[in-house]
Amino acid sequence: MSADEEKPPREYVETLMAKGSYNTANKTTLEAYVDAQATGEGEYYFEANKTLLKIYQFLPKSLDRNKVSLVLLLAMLEYPSTSTDWLALSYLIPERLQKAEPICTVLRCNHLLDTCQFVEFWEIFGTLNSDGDKYIKTLVGRATEVLQKGILEAMALTYRSASLEKVLANLNIDSSSAAKISSLPCIESVIGSTVTFVATIDNTKRSRVFQEGVSYGAIANMLSMVASSD
Repeated sequence: MSADEEKPPREYVETLMAKGSYNTANKTTLEAYVDAQATGEGEYYFEANKTLLKIYQFLPKSLDRNKVSLVLLLAMLEYPSTSTDWLALSYLIPERLQKAEPICTVLRCNHLLDTCQFVEFWEIFGTLNSDGDKYIKTLVGRATEVLQKGILEAMALTYRSASLEKVLANLNIDSSSAAKISSLPCIESVIGSTVTFVATIDNTKRSRVFQEGVSYGAIANMLSMVASSD
């Protein structure tokens, strides 16, 4: 099946995988299903995506850097619920390819997400639109709300509350769109200049509030105090 033909349903891909995961004849079908995931026509399928990267290892001359980038982007959309998919996939990318576009930009985006550098993340993430691949462009366009929700969930894992200004900056939205975050499951309230996250075991241990410019030294001191009290 050509990637330009009708995109395969997941059931068909599962059948191929059951018959022989690493059959190189499955390459074009797996590429087509990556495209289907990018456009929202197919659900996320980690095993199929991993298999495609393995097949590229067997057939390096047929490797499509845009498809590799899509596979990584699709894993990134699972943020922050799991990092295992991303790690497993990134190990299958040779070092020489990690320096090639658009793969290197996707890798940088994930690093910024992983280190909670959200403002910088959006700046780099937006440049993926200029790559020229229609599926990357489509996925980047579809991914914005998913990533915004993931960033809020990441903040809610650590902080009980944060300034509205900081939350909006982290989500790359302006104040006119602030109302839309109130309905998200991890948000308890948005009152004035403060966003309060739903209380959890993680974010209420020390009643943590997001503060700009907390130094590593201060964090180290807090950790030492916690350790000595155990």
